[in-house]
Amino acid sequence: MDNSIYVALSRLTALERQMDVTSNNIANANSTGFKAERVLFETYLQKDDAALAGDGTNYVLDRGSYVDNSSGAIMPTGNALDLALSGNGWFAYQTAQGQTAFGRDGAFVLDAEGRVITASGAQVLDAGGAPMVLPPAQASTVSISNDGVISDAEGAVLGQFGVFTLPDRQSLGRSGGGMFVPQDGNGALLPDESGTQIIQGAVEMSNVQAVTEVTRLIEIQQAYQQSLNLVQSDDELKKDMLSRIRNS
Repeated sequence: MDNSIYVALSRLTALERQMDVTSNNIANANSTGFKAERVLFETYLQKDDAALAGDGTNYVLDRGSYVDNSSGAIMPTGNALDLALSGNGWFAYQTAQGQTAFGRDGAFVLDAEGRVITASGAQVLDAGGAPMVLPPAQASTVSISNDGVISDAEGAVLGQFGVFTLPDRQSLGRSGGGMFVPQDGNGALLPDESGTQIIQGAVEMSNVQAVTEVTRLIEIQQAYQQSLNLVQSDDELKKDMLSRIRNS
């Protein structure tokens, strides 16, 4: 196979990955606390005789991804259990599968047993790493300080929301609702020490810029089609050559 086709195929693979990530960003443009993801690529110069002569073959390599940690807009809601994070910290959750997950979604509600959960049903963890539980009768009147301490109307402390440091991104996999789940199934809960503050009665919106992401997706699709056309043209050329050989 011609080297140009290998290059085109490597580019197609990279563009498919970028298309998936960008499409997921767009799909979560309205998801509370969602952080956009970006893909990292690099080119690899084939070390052959041509490369030694200064004219090698460049392949596109997927080097992973990173999270855009820029803050989303803070939207006031007035709901006592809606919390936004100002800073670099993350909430921690326990998923239905028993996994520890991390996210910035602070639109919380109580289930029938008084557990604080997200809209997807993940249990919110307190500062000690245990599922947060509140008396249902007091949930709508609690006060929550900037460091997450929960107090009832009389000032009695009911608990404290946990704010944690996000583990190494390369050890995490994406989950629903903008959450990140450690790929080994176990996430160390390290308290955030960067000064992150909790804002009660508000939520952080997604930091995805929908118009920018849609424009990026169109550009990716155009580049993908160009590379695909190259592969298809080469395939048709080879078929034509084989046909000529058979008929000669």
